[in-house]
Amino acid sequence: MILMKKGRNDLPRYTYRCDACAEYFEVFHSIHDRLTDCKCGSEGSLKRVPSLPFRVSINQSPQKPGEVVREFIEDTRREIEEEKRNMKGELDDI
Repeated sequence: MILMKKGRNDLPRYTYRCDACAEYFEVFHSIHDRLTDCKCGSEGSLKRVPSLPFRVSINQSPQKPGEVVREFIEDTRREIEEEKRNMKGELDDI
């Protein structure tokens, strides 16, 4: 069971697990803070759980992920071709 403790969105979110009661907690706090005591009363039982460094957006894009990647690749290819033409033109001027 995951309990969500409300916090500020500008602070990093950390997940902790209590070794005593096996509960998981998500908490927003400064990078310099570290929780050690669980609200079950066990002292020193909280361990920080590694989490993924990204958030999933609630607002879904109308494009599928594959389409977004394909567009990015095509745009990058066009930019590379344009840069090649520019560089070739600079060499021809020499």
